[in-house]
Amino acid sequence: MILARLSKAIREQNWFAVGIEFIIVILGVVIGFQVTSWNEERTERETEQIYLSRLYRDMQLSVCRIQRERDNVAEWNGRAQTTLNALLSRDPDAVTDSGFELVASTRVQTGSPFRATLNELINGGRANIITNETLRAQIAETDAELTSYDEYIQILVNAQGTFLNEVHSRLRPSPGSVYRITYDFEALADDDVFLNSLGHALRITDANKAWLGDMADVADNLRVAVGTELGLDVPDELDCDTLDGDAE
Repeated sequence: MILARLSKAIREQNWFAVGIEFIIVILGVVIGFQVTSWNEERTERETEQIYLSRLYRDMQLSVCRIQRERDNVAEWNGRAQTTLNALLSRDPDAVTDSGFELVASTRVQTGSPFRATLNELINGGRANIITNETLRAQIAETDAELTSYDEYIQILVNAQGTFLNEVHSRLRPSPGSVYRITYDFEALADDDVFLNSLGHALRITDANKAWLGDMADVADNLRVAVGTELGLDVPDELDCDTLDGDAE
């Protein structure tokens, strides 16, 4: 219809009408582009909110999981240290555990944060959808820090292998339970290789505990930042007992 009116106006040399029709066409194109731009912007902001909500949940679960891993390392390390102290002081009555602590305390927990959303944002090239530049930088920094701690802890895993055989080869499972370990107390108290190996192993898991704590802090800082960006009432400390969906 517009083309028909425009053609008629040109034939009649009605330049005023031609100008009006051109303005109508241009305004229609501009408005069309603007509506498309608004729709795209709205879609991106909705997508940003989805990403931030997922990231907040991931960091909640990450903090709780890593803290639990850290607490497990701390518990077994402390229990094994009690047994080591008893061996060093040659006091069998000071041993209060089953012996399994000597096995469990030499395990290095690698840390296992929930990184699916981080991976999509960073590795998938979607980070630019986050409009807050400070938060976007913190997301990238968190991803890099978690990767660095993964690498640090892998160094502990490799170092621990040097001592595991010296510790585990002196231990035997008790009949009826794989969680009870039997050993010759006097023989181990006289075994410098075992004592030194266990001491080194416990120092490694002590570093493991510290680095897991650092990982949890990194994830927690991002949790607070993302929750604040979402306008949530963000607690200073998580109640991990109330969080569900933590798939092991």
